[in-house]
Amino acid sequence: MTITVNGAQVIFVDGKLTLSYFNVSFSAGKFPNSLNGQLQITPDQGVTMTSSQEDVATIAKKLIQAMVADQTEQESK
Repeated sequence: MTITVNGAQVIFVDGKLTLSYFNVSFSAGKFPNSLNGQLQITPDQGVTMTSSQEDVATIAKKLIQAMVADQTEQESK
């Protein structure tokens, strides 16, 4: 799986710079069994302005794996 942290969206809240989210894109698998997409990783998911690209990618990977597992579970019902 390839995960790329593309950047961050920040805003000013009460005069202080605050993280809104990190932009993440991903691709996994080979056609016809491939998955591509984009995610926004938010502070609610455990990232901060000082998070490294590796930290953000690790959280993104866990979210992607959870989405795939949930979809697989839904399809097996």
